[in-house]
Amino acid sequence: MTKKLKIGIVVDQMLTGGVQLAAIEQVKELRKLGHNAKLLILMRKKYPVDFSYLTKDIPHQYLSDSYPPFFRKTIKFPIFNFLSTLHLTSPFLAPKAIKKTDFDILISLGTTTCLTTQAIWHNLKIPYIAVVHDPIVYILDKVYTQTSLKYFFPLLKPVAQFFERSFVKDAINVVTISKVHYDYLKKNYNVEPAILGFGTKPLIKLPPKRGDNLLSFGRWQKEKNPEFLLKLIREIPKSKLIIAGSWNTKQDLDWFTGLVKKENLTKRVKIVPHFTPNELEKMASDARLWLHPHFEAFGLAALEAAGYGLPIIIPEKSGVTEIFKNGVQGFFPTSVSITEYKKYVVKLLKNEGLAYRMGKQAWSQVKQKYSWKKNAEDLLLLIYRSLKPDQKKQILVLEISHALGTPLAGGDKLMEPMAARLTGGYDFTVLVSEVGAKHWRDALFKKNLEILPKTRFDLGGTPFPVFLTYCIRMFKAVKVILKKYKNMDILYSSTNILPDVLPTYFAKTKLDRATWIARIHHLIPHPFKREGRLIVNTVSFLMQTLSLYMIKNRADIIIALNENLKNELLKMGFPSEKLEVLGAGINFQKIRSQKITKGTFTYDGVFLGRLHYSKGIFDLVPIWKEVVKKIPDSNLAVIGRGAKEFTEFILREAKKAHISKNINLTGYLKDEETLSIMKKAKVFLFTDHEAGWGIAVAEAMASSLPVVGWDIGVLGTVYKKGFIKVPPGNHLKFSQAVINILKDINLMQKLSKMAIDEAKDLDWEKTADKFKIILAKIDNN
Repeated sequence: MTKKLKIGIVVDQMLTGGVQLAAIEQVKELRKLGHNAKLLILMRKKYPVDFSYLTKDIPHQYLSDSYPPFFRKTIKFPIFNFLSTLHLTSPFLAPKAIKKTDFDILISLGTTTCLTTQAIWHNLKIPYIAVVHDPIVYILDKVYTQTSLKYFFPLLKPVAQFFERSFVKDAINVVTISKVHYDYLKKNYNVEPAILGFGTKPLIKLPPKRGDNLLSFGRWQKEKNPEFLLKLIREIPKSKLIIAGSWNTKQDLDWFTGLVKKENLTKRVKIVPHFTPNELEKMASDARLWLHPHFEAFGLAALEAAGYGLPIIIPEKSGVTEIFKNGVQGFFPTSVSITEYKKYVVKLLKNEGLAYRMGKQAWSQVKQKYSWKKNAEDLLLLIYRSLKPDQKKQILVLEISHALGTPLAGGDKLMEPMAARLTGGYDFTVLVSEVGAKHWRDALFKKNLEILPKTRFDLGGTPFPVFLTYCIRMFKAVKVILKKYKNMDILYSSTNILPDVLPTYFAKTKLDRATWIARIHHLIPHPFKREGRLIVNTVSFLMQTLSLYMIKNRADIIIALNENLKNELLKMGFPSEKLEVLGAGINFQKIRSQKITKGTFTYDGVFLGRLHYSKGIFDLVPIWKEVVKKIPDSNLAVIGRGAKEFTEFILREAKKAHISKNINLTGYLKDEETLSIMKKAKVFLFTDHEAGWGIAVAEAMASSLPVVGWDIGVLGTVYKKGFIKVPPGNHLKFSQAVINILKDINLMQKLSKMAIDEAKDLDWEKTADKFKIILAKIDNN
């Protein structure tokens, strides 16, 4: 979408408040992004300080300048700090101050401002996004409960909710600045508000050390509890406190100045009603910490303080605490009490190193995710989606870790069947290697394929060429994403193998507004506990360690393939709030309807999978040798392809055991041939030593096959019935379980029926429905 939009950011008045600062910065950044953004201010008010310097560098318009002279002045209502006459007259006058063609959309910052943008919508049909910082009922309860106004609440609250519900209903979208009011808006007005906080301008470089002062800045009024700070500073001798920021009224400023004098704190408390950005930076560099004595729905000043490298102290559950961690970037007291605040302040005053580390972590977080540029990009994305609500979200799927052509590994089979069932709401771009692209080419749904060309090392099969292939693909993938796919909404890494993860990690670093969904399908064990070559296992383990670090630190949603894997990740310190469980699936109806092709040989047992150490292929001969002892004519089909060394090993061992005629290595077969063999067979051998879900098990169960398998955490957790599980490594018990099924037709039929019942619930339709729920969480946030 390249059209230049005409965007109006609407505020009620101009002063040094957080809302006004947000509006100014959003206008600046939207213009840098190539759009015609303009600041609209409802009323021009006179203040002791001239705030015109704030808007000198941006296009702006005072709507009240176009009103009839009598209506240009505004009078604040008694008691109400947030309401004046122009808030009520502007809905009638503002529609005449602009033209229908002036704007494509208005962003209305604040509840009372929305009354005017709603009127503009009714008169000029310019759509608006309602940004509700604090619902009116919340303001009444929070600010006016201790005033005489409380006696009028039974009348005021229903009236307030009526108007609020009205402008929320007419808005093209509703935004709130944190999760604080999300549930209230959803419950009372039946909307799913988007959450878009504020941004800030973090320092390019932190000062080398912290000062000693206590600093609190923001927009002040009596109700913000500044008196608490004076009580606190009296409890901390020798410390100095700076209270900076504009005051809502001159009366409040005079009251607080008098209070400082009355408490004999003039030498230790400095009031700075007005300051420049450079002066604020100097105050921050001289401070040890920033603190605030009042709960805030967001708390822009806290974000700014973090951007200056200050640890923050603010009441818990304030909106800004959703993006920081208690004890990491600051402290979030459970109550505004002298005891709690003093404990944290003293701790930071006594330990400059701690204060510096916490402040640095806060600064790093802000610099990475909460710049005004990032905020404007998120706002622009919200605007696009609001103007075109039916526009599909863009998902980029990375699937470049497959190195051996056909057959595909399980992790590579997970997204394509779900994507085919999600095209109604999403557009898919798939970044895939040439050797792994066939199943995407064959998939019968619309998608954009970005295929990485073959390299000279593809299909090499041995570890070193595979490693070189991975390196080349990762480099090319990062380059392609940053050049062609910067506007993706969702990044999906198909596996936790490094080639899928590393490009996504770097893309996420550059495209932070995109949501990264990381699949973890399986964890390989420590190299000394894994079969195979030590050097190969060591490199694989190190690559996995790097992948997990990247996923843990940057992914937004992490999908484990089963519950056991999720629990393992939790033990490794993965955040529980990011973890989801989503298994794989099968085409149940397709498998059930598959006919047995003419000439299909009848096998007693079937193995299906890649020929590799991790699939337990070295167990097949010892197990089947024992089966043949009891059932001499029994035969086993080994379906799958692998390195030549594995094929030769199985054939050699079968010859040694004198069962060559009982084992048939079919190689790779088409799906129809594979299903035909399984449907005619009697038992399925699940010999995997490592597995996250076991798609082959589900396909076997859907084919009516009982399953015998090692107890590695899949049978009994992913699958609940239709199998017999055996302690890993016990070949005799495994073979005896197979023999029991082959000799007992009743047992075979019982397990077969249970297997079919189990497989019914594993269809891709149900898996895709669960994935839709995960995607819906992204939409809601």
